[in-house]
Amino acid sequence: MKPIYSSIPVELCVYGLTKSKTNHLKLLVYLKHIASGHVRYDSSLYKCWAVDLEVSERWIREAVAWMIKQQWITVNNKKKSLRIVSYLQICRKLKFKSNLAAKFEDDDFSSFKNFCCGVAFTYYLRRKNWMDKNRRSVSKMADTSKNRNRNPKGYSTLPVRYFAQCLGVSAATANNFKKCAQASGWISVKRQIASLYDSADNQICKDAYCVFLHAESGI
Repeated sequence: MKPIYSSIPVELCVYGLTKSKTNHLKLLVYLKHIASGHVRYDSSLYKCWAVDLEVSERWIREAVAWMIKQQWITVNNKKKSLRIVSYLQICRKLKFKSNLAAKFEDDDFSSFKNFCCGVAFTYYLRRKNWMDKNRRSVSKMADTSKNRNRNPKGYSTLPVRYFAQCLGVSAATANNFKKCAQASGWISVKRQIASLYDSADNQICKDAYCVFLHAESGI
């Protein structure tokens, strides 16, 4: 049997983390997994969903109401069904700009938050690498290559504070997300001291993390 998967927009994963709506996104993905765009609008199903997602039936009820209000799902009273809104429609509503998506193939939703953390960490690390590469001028190649060579082979640097600024969260929260990303298997981390230097060879970062991205990360 062909595995079921969802290509979840990266910015939607970030939204779930920063707005504390990871479980709501998990419910949306779950409904997409078990239905082909529509599901019977029957509160008796809430108990089954709650068991599968390891949450309370009351939370499912409240989450469905929230998702209807936010138009993540819509109600067809005539057919007594719920229509699961597409990721594209949700992204347009939230005015997201990136078209990047990550493939979620796991049928075990217990690690869904870790998945979202892995997606977010991977996205911002790659974006930082791209921005650094485009800022790099020919006259500064020697200095930047020196910084880069201080990293272990196959690793890139993403300070937790930089990650926190990208997400608009505290450094402690960003660090917790980093640990979840490690738990998901998307990244492996090595701590590196005094790894970044400016063009005058002055130390500008005392404590950074070098992150290796697995090829199967899916972004």
